[in-house]
Amino acid sequence: MVYKSFFGGKNFALKDLSLEIESGQVFGILGPNAAGKTTLISILSTLLIPDRGTVKILGLDALKDTNKIRERINMTSGSPNLPWSLTVYECLRFFSMAYGMSNKSKIEELIEMFDLSQYRNVEFEELSTGNKQKLSLAKAFINDPELVFLDEPTTGLDPDVARRIRKKILEIHEEYNITTVLTTHYMSEAEQLCDKIAFLNHGRIVATGTQKELKKIIGARDKIIIELSSGVKLPKLSVEGVIGVDLKGERLTILVDDAEKRIKDVLNLLSPVYRYIKKISMEEANLEDVFVELAKRD
Repeated sequence: MVYKSFFGGKNFALKDLSLEIESGQVFGILGPNAAGKTTLISILSTLLIPDRGTVKILGLDALKDTNKIRERINMTSGSPNLPWSLTVYECLRFFSMAYGMSNKSKIEELIEMFDLSQYRNVEFEELSTGNKQKLSLAKAFINDPELVFLDEPTTGLDPDVARRIRKKILEIHEEYNITTVLTTHYMSEAEQLCDKIAFLNHGRIVATGTQKELKKIIGARDKIIIELSSGVKLPKLSVEGVIGVDLKGERLTILVDDAEKRIKDVLNLLSPVYRYIKKISMEEANLEDVFVELAKRD
């Protein structure tokens, strides 16, 4: 079990935490703000030392074999802060040398891979947000890592740039089978990239599994979506098979174990406000629904 506290041990960022990540996976760490995601990534990447507990990375002890581990891993974050006056090429050359690598062809490969050719002589501070993030990702693969940590890699990016970066992450993973640990606030990103997911809340792991397994954990397979007129006072939706209820504006989302089986009971409960219902639809529950439900749990 790993523990990490701040401010003299009064506030635990991580507690009772146990986690195993299989080689070759894209492993997602999800959770609301202040759940402990960045603290966990920092410990796994040897940037932070836990108060207590054992951490093994690539079979090595994170406290005793820190330098050996760092030679075999790399990381990037959603707010890259590389040397501001260095060009794209110089940045990659700088980090290549930091890892003791002299193969300049790797730099050229990464510049091409991340579509940075036309910016190779542009200083970091002059790059767009999207190109800064591409450069940061290119840096994360400069040492051919066996394990890479991507801490919110598409935060703040335009949808098209984010889509292309996700595609690139998948391509690299599939080609080189690099174990990848990813944190993100975007559920669609996790759905697209992750083989397995751990949900973190209040410093503890609430649930771990594949997307299908997480849906089973909360007991939800489907959702009933009802569009309502504004200002409607809803009756209590207490019926067998209803897992969770979420009302945002005029949109009521009801998580259920089986939509076709529960729709009649749900509509019976809503009969007092039936005339205010504008639209009803049924969909399969997705990872965002799981996220919302798990976020309610301690």
